[in-house]
Amino acid sequence: MAGEYDYMMKVLVKDMKHFDQFYKKLVNRVDGLNNVTSTFAMESLKYTTALPL
Repeated sequence: MAGEYDYMMKVLVKDMKHFDQFYKKLVNRVDGLNNVTSTFAMESLKYTTALPL
């Protein structure tokens, strides 16, 4: 990846409460972590890794 992101994590949680707990734990445990961007999807519409040929 290049640009704005250094790392990207895909996290699957039960609900937003659990995401909030994960997010806070991550930010508080990693030294030097001072700029975090979070995006999320409420549901999966389509998931495929196949490329059209």
